[in-house]
Amino acid sequence: MNPDFEYLAELLEDFFRQRRVGRALSIIEDQDITGWEVWFQIEFANFLSQHDSLPEWWREWPVELDRRKEKASTFCRPDFIVRKKGWRKESYAALEVKQHPDAGACFSNMMRDITKISKVRVSALDIRSFWVLGIHRRRPKAELRDLILSRFESAGMDPPGADVIIRFIPGSNYAYSMF
Repeated sequence: MNPDFEYLAELLEDFFRQRRVGRALSIIEDQDITGWEVWFQIEFANFLSQHDSLPEWWREWPVELDRRKEKASTFCRPDFIVRKKGWRKESYAALEVKQHPDAGACFSNMMRDITKISKVRVSALDIRSFWVLGIHRRRPKAELRDLILSRFESAGMDPPGADVIIRFIPGSNYAYSMF
């Protein structure tokens, strides 16, 4: 398993294990609140600022796109770039976040982000790895895994292999997936 993936998975596990996160997601569902991705990003930023591992992180840091691959825009801004203490300086893992109650729609949006980040200019910033996090309603894990694999197949990409997690968020009807 990729060490960047393992570190981000650990951070997410610690974050989603907090009771208040599950309670907030239950309120979001009960009140049928949409567009709560920014709420998550603020909460996660607060969490990163206090985590025991002392990660260096930036939110929506502009990363230059390779103009040979992308003609429409010059920059993209991953939701988070994270550097674990001890990693090579200026070397980051990028994390893009998507939320949608429907897992299939969430995974499709995540695949679009994978395509977008593949166009980052290599010399712009050392993005050593890129991951997408999706927050969606619970479904059986085997069903969610099949949906993920079908999205990779539809995009003509190799499946994520071992670098995929699907976890249920305690105290809520939501789950999160990262690949």
